[in-house]
Amino acid sequence: MAAMPAALTLASCRATSPSVPDDVGAGNTGDTGATDDSGDTGGSTTPSTGAATSGTEGRRVPEPLAMIRTSWSADPWARGSYSFLPVGADPALRADLAQPIGDRLFVAGEATSSSAPATVPGAPESGRGGAAAGAAGAEPGHVVAVIGAGMAGLAAAKTLRDAGYTVAVFEARDRIGGRVATVRSDAWPIPVELGASWVHDVNASDLAEQLDGLGVDTADFDYDNASTLFTGGMTQASLGEAADAIAAASDWADDAEADFSIAAAVTASGAEVDPLALSHVDEVELASEYGANADELSAWWGTEEGSEGDDLLVLGGYGGLADHLADGLDIRVSTAVLEVSWGADGADLTLADGAPFSCDRLVVTVPLAVLAADDITFDPPLPDTHRAAIDTMGTGLLDKVWFVFPEQFWSNESLMWTRVDEPGTPFREWFNLAPLTGEPVLLALHGGRTARAWAERSDADLRAAGLAALQQFLDAGW
Repeated sequence: MAAMPAALTLASCRATSPSVPDDVGAGNTGDTGATDDSGDTGGSTTPSTGAATSGTEGRRVPEPLAMIRTSWSADPWARGSYSFLPVGADPALRADLAQPIGDRLFVAGEATSSSAPATVPGAPESGRGGAAAGAAGAEPGHVVAVIGAGMAGLAAAKTLRDAGYTVAVFEARDRIGGRVATVRSDAWPIPVELGASWVHDVNASDLAEQLDGLGVDTADFDYDNASTLFTGGMTQASLGEAADAIAAASDWADDAEADFSIAAAVTASGAEVDPLALSHVDEVELASEYGANADELSAWWGTEEGSEGDDLLVLGGYGGLADHLADGLDIRVSTAVLEVSWGADGADLTLADGAPFSCDRLVVTVPLAVLAADDITFDPPLPDTHRAAIDTMGTGLLDKVWFVFPEQFWSNESLMWTRVDEPGTPFREWFNLAPLTGEPVLLALHGGRTARAWAERSDADLRAAGLAALQQFLDAGW
């Protein structure tokens, strides 16, 4: 089995189920209906009492065989999931961060990508860009150090190595890949992705072709193949109105003299929208895509960077791409860089074990939040333009909880399941992997403030909340 990244817990679930915490939304009362996302609740609506439909009454969610959770905010080498633009930030900051510092120091990573930020394609693209900048003016025999063996760092190192330079990669973790992290375990019938899982907008990059060439299985993912479990009289039309209100508020903010958060723009624009529906769109849709909530995202720019087009779900192990890029590279894992002294002649690194390393050029590819936390000390400090970009952009959080069961106990074959519940309630967005893999595997996502709150909870609490949410689906006839 692959080494466990710091961001996860791999837990056996054969013990007796713990009691459900009283704050996870289990036992929510009121009208309960199920619908697909066509907006028609007709043929698939369950009785308004919320009672189980015929054939499901008395059934209980079975004990899962295993659970894996991520806690990217607790991972010291990530401190979150991916970058976003909060109030006051704009896309020009990404270009500022990517600017060469003299001709010796270069910054790369998804946060520096102007074309595909917060994505897998954006990371190696930025890495190759940093490598090209680093190679400009370099002399044969120059030594280039790369800090970070994520997708940006690996792409930079491979590009530089292929150009004939001596390259050393320093990685604080005991594995490569960064926020692409695949776990293969005898406890799981499929590779489990802890970080990236999708190829977004297949026509925007050659990532799908790369994975295909490496023999990594993918599957078309249809987001319209979805079902929603409604509570409290909520309907698909209510959710549509909330989404329209957010879009209208962003349009309203375009004419404002100062940036607003999306939440503030909704209020200031005078939009009348059901609070529960607005919470659902905020905490499920926005938070899952951007890792941040409406009160954090810029109304001007926060949602301008989302992807469009068809997506693929990676089923055969995203880590295969990292392995391919790493082939033949000098990568020193479990080797954190603490200090960087840089100047006109190159850079001197101080490693966690106290050992020095000197190089002619340096490419820094650690995540934005690691730079913001000053986990690496730069002497002299980074220029003001770079520091402003680091301090102004934000890092979102998207955590995952995977369950594998002895067998499939659900009948709903939709790929996505969502449920409308009170603000802050976890386990509102699920992905049903059974139709694509033939295996009884379910994945839940938590983003933004819900992810941050539940990152502090125990495995037992998280597992109990997850099973309680699944019980609601089962009681609704799913």
